Amino acid sequence: MARQRDTIADKVRLVLDAPDANVTPLRSRADPRLVSLVRLLARQAARDFVNAEVEAARQRDHQD
Repeated sequence: MARQRDTIADKVRLVLDAPDANVTPLRSRADPRLVSLVRLLARQAARDFVNAEVEAARQRDHQD
């Protein structure tokens, strides 16, 4: 069961800009379950990164 995250972000800006030229097309033999897993893990890693940055900013604001 997934745990509930109790985080609040006042101002978060996330900009993703990936040029289409660098995207490698998937092979027809790629297992769609593996592709889904990798995408899921990437989204979770991005969420964790943003949450860590928000928490770090919150800690810096409270120290000032």
